[in-house]
Amino acid sequence: HKSVLAGVFAGSVFSAASFKFRGQVSGLGIRSVAVGLMCAAGTWGYQCWTASQLRRHSEALARLQRTSEAVKLVPIGDASAPLLPSEEFDRATGQNALEANAELFRQIHEEDRAKRRR
Repeated sequence: HKSVLAGVFAGSVFSAASFKFRGQVSGLGIRSVAVGLMCAAGTWGYQCWTASQLRRHSEALARLQRTSEAVKLVPIGDASAPLLPSEEFDRATGQNALEANAELFRQIHEEDRAKRRR
């Protein structure tokens, strides 16, 4: 495991460097173990954070694939038509786009919270 190797390596390097510069052995083992444990804990925390970011990214991609039929993403550039004013769009569809977006984002946040609690 990477965190164990990082802890052993950091403890060994600290032990060698401390002995070389201080020249004393008393208390060296405890300090080396402490440095190794801190390095292992930091490495483990970083790995957990990276794994959670990867999981969230894959969940977001899966959610995008599920909703890809309902949501059509069109790039906006110089060649595209001018933007439709939101009031005109609301009248044409009979819905309030801002309220619909707020409801959609609320549902997404609730899904995320429910998955984190599991």
